[in-house]
Amino acid sequence: MDILGIRLYFLIVAFFTTSLGKACTIFMANDGKNIWIGNNEDESSEMNYRLWYFPKENTSLGYMLWSEKLDGHDSEMWQYPQGGLNEYGLFMDYTAIDDIPVIISPLKKRREQEVVNDILKSCKTVEEALGFINQFNLVKLSGAQLFIGDASGNYATVHGNYVVRKTDRNFSLTNYCIANGHKEVCWRRETAYSKLTAFKSFNKDNVSGILREAAQKWPGDVVTNYSMAVNLKKQEIILYYKNDFKTPRTINLSVELKKGKHFRDMAAYFPYSLTTVLKDQYKQKGIKEVIYRYNELKRDSSKVFNFNNNDAIQFGAHLLSENKTEDAVQFFSDLQKQDKKNNELANWLGIAYKYNRNFSSSKTCFDAVFKSSPDNYLANLFYKRKDGNVVFKIREWSGAETVELIGDFTGWQKQPIKMKKEKGYWYCEIAIPEGKYQYKFLIDGVYYLPDPVNLMYIWKGDTINSLLYV
Repeated sequence: MDILGIRLYFLIVAFFTTSLGKACTIFMANDGKNIWIGNNEDESSEMNYRLWYFPKENTSLGYMLWSEKLDGHDSEMWQYPQGGLNEYGLFMDYTAIDDIPVIISPLKKRREQEVVNDILKSCKTVEEALGFINQFNLVKLSGAQLFIGDASGNYATVHGNYVVRKTDRNFSLTNYCIANGHKEVCWRRETAYSKLTAFKSFNKDNVSGILREAAQKWPGDVVTNYSMAVNLKKQEIILYYKNDFKTPRTINLSVELKKGKHFRDMAAYFPYSLTTVLKDQYKQKGIKEVIYRYNELKRDSSKVFNFNNNDAIQFGAHLLSENKTEDAVQFFSDLQKQDKKNNELANWLGIAYKYNRNFSSSKTCFDAVFKSSPDNYLANLFYKRKDGNVVFKIREWSGAETVELIGDFTGWQKQPIKMKKEKGYWYCEIAIPEGKYQYKFLIDGVYYLPDPVNLMYIWKGDTINSLLYV
């Protein structure tokens, strides 16, 4: 095998082992008039992505792709897309599943190359795409399913061994084989599907809301790196990045194709993250300079850096996790002074005071939160109650059948606490002795997840546990 062949081989391996994502959620929202696709891409938070645009040329249709970036091969990754959309509203994206070896048909041609590029440049509908695919043994499509949807509301799910066609108007797909009606427990799929059945019509707001509820949040080893609400009839994408649903970006395919063939890194559509700036400043100059630099950037560069997401709070929570409690108090105090009505900042200042053993000031912060938000999760979790009980009341995993709380205080799985579902919350109230603990949630008896609201955590081997101070 020559050098070019070796290089191409490793790119193919890279695509089919990393580019298909550890987990993701795709759904079609069809009210008979509006046709939307929702797409959450869930992978390691360290992954980066690029968008590619290919205008109509000769007989080829205009289309766009999204792919991972791969060191040393960025310019070639359009050949290994995660998904794409063309000018007729034909959408494609993959979901990873456990590997199922492809059974070869002697009547079909062998194809190792991915099919997304060829389909998007030549097909307008799901039926045309399936006609193209039917020529081939897709020998590499063994550990993933390829979802295809079009602007008429038709859709199909393709594996190297099978094609599952449209049954219901709305549809949701995650990370297990759906051949022959097979189903597995998956809170993301059930969350999406339950919301799809609740709405009579669909728009960017409720489609984005479904994406937000089905997203996998930080901290976690797998998180939702980007989300797309795709209007197939308009060929328009509402793009969200790194779980930040406060900072949408609209991409109109027609507008982009008029710019000619080009690409743009996904991160370039969004403001810069504050995380690296704050951590570097803290390491070099300490907390006072961090506070000064944060305020300077907010004053002079509020559109360049992202002040809408959780970067600042994550930095402060990291200080607490590292036992830098006085620095955390200073940092959250300054943030809270600038936004006194922000319950999230009041919560984290209260948590910082508690870790610093200033229980009176901590109580004052939480009491202020309870006045406007009595069900606030963090306030209930960290509030020091006279009866010694701790309240877990979390509005997450709405599609889950069961949620169990496990941690140091339950002997982990020896005595898991089954939470009750009440008015959209998962709830339990338990007595925990004073001290510091680790915990997490077990969803549907399958998924071990850290707390997505409490941003204090610790790596335990190759898993993440959340931290609690009672």
